Amino acid sequence: MNRETLFTVGKGIIIILILLAVVFALKAPAADLNMLDDSIKSEYVDSSGLPYFSEMDSYYNYRLTNDYVEHGFVGDEMVNGSEWDMHRLAPTGNQINYELGIVWLTSWLHDVANSFLGGNYSVKEVAFWTGAIISTLAVIPAFIFARRLTNDYGAIVATLLIVLAPNYFAHTFPGFFDTDMFYYIFSIFFIFFFVESIRSNNWIWKIVFAILSIASIGLFSQQWTGYIFYVALMGLFAVLYLIATFIFNVGDDRNDYPNVIQWLIHQKAFLSIVALGIVGFMGLAVFQGVDGVLGIFGRVLNLLNLQSASVVVGGFPNVLISVAEMQTPSMLGAGMTSLFLANTNGAVNGIGGILVLFAALVVLYILVSRAWKFRSADMAVDDSKPQKGQRLSAAKKLDNDRKFQFSMADLKFGGDNPILADKRLTVLYATLFVVWVVITALAATRGSRFITTLVLPFAFLTGIFVGFACDYIKSRLDNDKWIVVAVIFCAVFAAVPLATINNVLGAVLFVVIVAVGLASVYLLKDNSADKKHVPIKKYVLIVALVLALVTPSICGAYQTSDQVVPGTSDSMWNAMKWINETQPEDTVVTSWWDFGYLFEVAADRQVTFDGGSQSGERAFWLGQAMTTDNLELSAGIFRMLNTKGTLADEYLTTNVTGSTGNTTDILIDILPRTADDAQKVLTTKYGLSAAEANQTIEYTHPSNPRPVIFVASSDMLSKAGWWSFFGAWNFENQSSVNYNYYVPYDQVTVKSGESGKLALLNDQGMTVNAVIERGSGNNTTTAHVESVYTENGEPIKVNGSEYNPLKASRLILIEDGYIMKNESIKGADDGNYTLFIMGDKDQYTPLLMSNELENSMFTRLYLLGGANQNIFEPVHAENGVMLFNVNFNNTKAGS
Repeated sequence: MNRETLFTVGKGIIIILILLAVVFALKAPAADLNMLDDSIKSEYVDSSGLPYFSEMDSYYNYRLTNDYVEHGFVGDEMVNGSEWDMHRLAPTGNQINYELGIVWLTSWLHDVANSFLGGNYSVKEVAFWTGAIISTLAVIPAFIFARRLTNDYGAIVATLLIVLAPNYFAHTFPGFFDTDMFYYIFSIFFIFFFVESIRSNNWIWKIVFAILSIASIGLFSQQWTGYIFYVALMGLFAVLYLIATFIFNVGDDRNDYPNVIQWLIHQKAFLSIVALGIVGFMGLAVFQGVDGVLGIFGRVLNLLNLQSASVVVGGFPNVLISVAEMQTPSMLGAGMTSLFLANTNGAVNGIGGILVLFAALVVLYILVSRAWKFRSADMAVDDSKPQKGQRLSAAKKLDNDRKFQFSMADLKFGGDNPILADKRLTVLYATLFVVWVVITALAATRGSRFITTLVLPFAFLTGIFVGFACDYIKSRLDNDKWIVVAVIFCAVFAAVPLATINNVLGAVLFVVIVAVGLASVYLLKDNSADKKHVPIKKYVLIVALVLALVTPSICGAYQTSDQVVPGTSDSMWNAMKWINETQPEDTVVTSWWDFGYLFEVAADRQVTFDGGSQSGERAFWLGQAMTTDNLELSAGIFRMLNTKGTLADEYLTTNVTGSTGNTTDILIDILPRTADDAQKVLTTKYGLSAAEANQTIEYTHPSNPRPVIFVASSDMLSKAGWWSFFGAWNFENQSSVNYNYYVPYDQVTVKSGESGKLALLNDQGMTVNAVIERGSGNNTTTAHVESVYTENGEPIKVNGSEYNPLKASRLILIEDGYIMKNESIKGADDGNYTLFIMGDKDQYTPLLMSNELENSMFTRLYLLGGANQNIFEPVHAENGVMLFNVNFNNTKAGS
């Protein structure tokens, strides 16, 4: 390589190193928990001083990694050569069928850290930082791919848009230990090498790129099951590209062949794709087996339909619709400023903001329109070698080969510029980006988790836009007024995101950009006669454009790192440690699925279900247990699930009822009963034979039920809408309703003889308040719910009558630990809610709940402390966490 080539490559390496440092510097502060006040920060770190993980999946990956480090395999037992996890899915556990790339990599990093860094690092410490370190490396493939398409400015923009993408960044900072860290690294390399294999004219390089592409997707398949999305994406692209080459007559003239088949088999594109297909099949078969490769497209359909309410498991509801990232995203967050921001509030925000959307769509239009013009243009490509004096240097060739050779004049900003000279490249990338944008946009409608896939095409297109803009600014934009206007425009888009962090800094950035722009235009006069010379004012505009595009993502990443709060605290961890230290080893920890992975690590006990086993069946039964007012039924559900699993469901549905709904009706009827009574009901009421009844009772009323600890925690108040939705599932019409608790974020001080208000809900200009009034004597406290306009506090009226969608008809009042009132509120018989008030001296905490939850198991245990019943025994409590032992001896069914 000559000096120019070395300079070009060296410059790229330096840019990559700088970007790596910048990105990691933005991630690292997440470990400092800056969001938390120093007085409470200690509650969110473990005994070693390390913050708790930020979400629960991290604990599953950590446990598997710890297993692998400790005994050489994941899980707890080897059964017939298979790894089994006995911490999950009581009572049987489950065979591990999980991509273990994250385990192998972290185990290796653990060895490296302890061998070469001179420390005694725990698996948890290494896991805590692994996500941030590995995800930062996505800078490398992102920059390489982007630089192939555009100039350095465009590559920098595209790279930052990708690695700082809100949905990606929010899953890859320190303390987030999940497979998201691999997402962009392997998907970008896969697509890059795939396209390079088609693009190359050298068959040796075609094969090399094909092997690298399949190696990338093969490694991806060991990290995350979603790799199949990209296999399907590029498969579809390959088919459509072949069709496009025919439509646009790319390659040999199709008129020179007797038929389409003859033409097709002689085309380099077709042969390249065939080679990719062969190498791909063999390569993926090594990683996934032949059956795994053949089943890819079916699994893609399942992946995209994960959250569909119509997808049920044996008639049970699909619990994935309750997962936040499976919810269909909005286009934008609320408010006008949302247009300028990059965050997780909407699809447009998720790709970097409205300016990124505009830039990408502009380039997509250019590519498509240019490709369409080539359809009728007869432009021969001269492949002959130029004269020696006309040849470009190796460095210039390298630089030119990395970008498309047409400018912003394609947008008619200036005069006529030559259209793209290489029809094959235009059609290739037009097809790629159209398919990429359309498919990922459709995927994003299936859940916000797929916004991460949408980022890539929009980021690369935006990078190309910057390249076009640089060409246009340097060669076409000479009007000083337009340069000033453009600088001001860019300054606004750069300043607004920063102003959301600090108004002064936002204003300063705006002033600085505009001032520098004005100075470069009106104070720095450029008198150079060299036509190739580019005035400073144009570079100022280019830098302003770069800032306008990347500042939203940089500010969004900073805010994410600065506002990290771990997913748990000492309260939950200490409660689980109490179970670990005091309860029998066969104890099952049961609760809603969210904290299941944490329970498995901290309590070291089996759980009913967790984030990876939240089946519709178990979600229904846990929701039913918490929603019902029949504690005998709740205990019966826990007895059945945690000792015999779902065998009763399966047996009755398969052998007796043939209907999930009928089966659950039967089980709800017999679970609260004694075994003898239940057997009679089965034979007399439901017509089962004696043998069928005996088998059913064996599954529903096991003679030696496993010990069960039920965990009730404050987070379950806000999740009641979901667990009640599943618990109230209507099997006949496959629908449900949800019931809610409305919990304020504060307390209100109400002294004797005074009154106070506290907002329970603020929604679109309406505020719902709990109004607490205290008399001067004993037991004189009353309360009700009002609905007022947020702006002026006036009561909301509709047709002259007060409007209150959350009107309370019942009042439960606890003062100083005693239930003082449990009664109807006069004149509020039409209300659908119960107002729960807890007072301690002069501090009152109101809570509003649906009437259906007033006597629910969860309300009676968590809010009322388990009073006036003896089935669920309170055995331990931490701040916001209560543990109840299920005493089966005190149920009708007995132990």
